[in-house]
Amino acid sequence: MRLLYSHFVFRFILLLVIGAMLTVSCGRHPGVYAVPAQLSLDLGHDPSGALSFVTMDDPQVEEYLVNDISPDRGFRRWAFIHPELRFRLKETRHLIFTAEFAIPEVTYKVTGPVTVSCAVNGRTIGSLRCAHAGDFRLEEPVPEGLVEADKPTRVTFEAHPRWISPEDGAQLSFLLRSAGFTQ
Repeated sequence: MRLLYSHFVFRFILLLVIGAMLTVSCGRHPGVYAVPAQLSLDLGHDPSGALSFVTMDDPQVEEYLVNDISPDRGFRRWAFIHPELRFRLKETRHLIFTAEFAIPEVTYKVTGPVTVSCAVNGRTIGSLRCAHAGDFRLEEPVPEGLVEADKPTRVTFEAHPRWISPEDGAQLSFLLRSAGFTQ
């Protein structure tokens, strides 16, 4: 019995157990399995895709600004002489164009009432007379056939009168908050 408790027997049994485990683990190779079928997930609206409505603090807004809108990032951006935006719409039926803007008190004191008009692809669709300083919303239906799907859609604004800087002659129309098309 003393032999069973010696270091030699303990080491021998330990080596046998380790050897047996290594022998068992060296078996057949696993089989080959095909890649599972891949499914497409509908994750909704692509955030990097074309938008039909933008706000001036949207990270992608630079892609929609074409002309005469200040590059300053923020909640609102100055519109100058001929502000222009460009959209690419997928759905073109029953569209309503909406623009949110403000006439600041500081420019209104000089200009008085301001009329802001909007054109889509060169055709005027509506105007709004701003008889006081403050926030305004221009909302007009877009005539059927004026906008084509997946083609550039130009939106231009005109404001009369505009504030003209006495120092450098810069002309400011209004502060644009958001613009675009809804259904």
